[in-house]
Amino acid sequence: MNGEKYWEVTKKDWYRTTRILLVFIPTLGFFSVLMLPDYWYFWLLIVVAGLALLVAWHAENFAYICPKCGEVFEISALKYLLGPNSINKKYLKCPKCKKRAWAEILRIKE
Repeated sequence: MNGEKYWEVTKKDWYRTTRILLVFIPTLGFFSVLMLPDYWYFWLLIVVAGLALLVAWHAENFAYICPKCGEVFEISALKYLLGPNSINKKYLKCPKCKKRAWAEILRIKE
């Protein structure tokens, strides 16, 4: 693991992600009550834009480490969106060893 650019995910990182979700989800609920009956298309636009921002933020701030070879790599927002994941792992193909595995998440230093 490259100690200069990446670190393991800490409780602080989990709290930060939780805070972002705790703002996004109630905001989505608020807009759904106001707009869903009459302006469902605008509400759908807000949902899609919000999810795109969340996925882009996560793809930009987190990387993954291959459990097979130890390679640390970053993925695109599209791969993040389409790939299966658990809470702290994502099923990915390693760019170095070309094997698929549940890669652990790492934080990219700012």
